[in-house]
Amino acid sequence: MRSRTPMKAMVFMVIFTLALSTGCAISVGPAYSVLDPVAPVDGPVAMTQGRRLLVAVGPIDVPGYVDRAAMIVETTINPANISTVDMRASLLKREIPRVVTENLRRLLAPRSIAVVSLAEGKHADYRIEVKLSAFDITNPDTLDTRARWVLYGSDGKTPVTARDISFSTIFRERGDTGAREAMSRSLADLSRSIVTDLEAAGIAKTQ
Repeated sequence: MRSRTPMKAMVFMVIFTLALSTGCAISVGPAYSVLDPVAPVDGPVAMTQGRRLLVAVGPIDVPGYVDRAAMIVETTINPANISTVDMRASLLKREIPRVVTENLRRLLAPRSIAVVSLAEGKHADYRIEVKLSAFDITNPDTLDTRARWVLYGSDGKTPVTARDISFSTIFRERGDTGAREAMSRSLADLSRSIVTDLEAAGIAKTQ
């Protein structure tokens, strides 16, 4: 008996791709479909002697409700039985790590630091681990974020510095578009905070 999971995943991806290409607001919704990384930083790249520092990013843990939603989407045979809330939240399982990694890559490039994913960072000089414990819309116009990040040395196990951070992001407009923008802005603020602490630790060059 063949598994029906690949067919379910294929159907979902087709619907999702069509929605993005046509701009249709299906149950997935634009708020959670694709979050935006920060804009590339303008200006010259800092020059250093020898090779650039290499920083691996990961793992990036997402809040429990995102993990649960992703599991529901993965294990439910009939997509029609998946709630809108779970479908939307499940997309954050991919989007949060993607955007944080890309944010750090763009923010650290001018500081002569190369950023790669954990899978590509076997020989990295440092590793950044992020645990996002809260990423919640607590009011109609407020996103609450709580996270902890740790910078490890080249062995990937010895902590160099760490920080807990929590803050609120106010929506600039209501609805799905406002939620999507607030989520993107929250991850941008989190990423910038990490870069600031890397500068304070002497890892990243201050611009």
